[in-house]
Amino acid sequence: MSESPTHLEENSFLSRARYPKGKRSLQAILDATYEIVTSEGLTAASQEAIARRANVTQSAVRHYFPTKEELLLAFFTVGVERLQLVIDNKMAETYADSKTKLLKVAATHLDWISDIEDMYYFESAAFWGRNPGYRNLRENWYEGLASQYRDLISEIHPTWSRQECASTSFQILTLTLGSWTTLGSTRPIHRNRSPKRLKAMTLDGINKLISTRTGSEKGE
Repeated sequence: MSESPTHLEENSFLSRARYPKGKRSLQAILDATYEIVTSEGLTAASQEAIARRANVTQSAVRHYFPTKEELLLAFFTVGVERLQLVIDNKMAETYADSKTKLLKVAATHLDWISDIEDMYYFESAAFWGRNPGYRNLRENWYEGLASQYRDLISEIHPTWSRQECASTSFQILTLTLGSWTTLGSTRPIHRNRSPKRLKAMTLDGINKLISTRTGSEKGE
């Protein structure tokens, strides 16, 4: 199984428990939820099934998460928190120039996409479509990432207008998020090429975007 996106030293999921024993139970619940969601889907992720997989009582699950919807919201929230932490840490690193930083950040996002089970993303997107709280969380995260890209582009090209930078940022984010389909193990094309090669192809596209002003970026 690929690396779970749900392990952090501390997060909004684990913070529900005050003591180490409770945190261990919560981590077991978190791991069990990931295993069930990625192998059987959201419909199979009942509180009963999660409790059984985590080897905890159903009352323990309900103590922290009275409903399945609350449990899934907390579960998927942790995935966003971890990716955001990974990206923020990469943003905080020092690089020779802003272009290198942008490409490193994009590469980190693509590595994450390659490492996570495809089913996790697809089930996450399904939950996103129906849960307003999770939808708001992800939209804020994507808007924040687009702003970070826009700021880096403005440093790379100080003569570009804010709209030009925003347009290119949007294009980069579209390329990156589209890679959930084109880089994963269930990708519909280029199945004979390695994820490393596909990542390099995607980064080459991003590099071209931040190196050339297209007609749409100039407002034509």
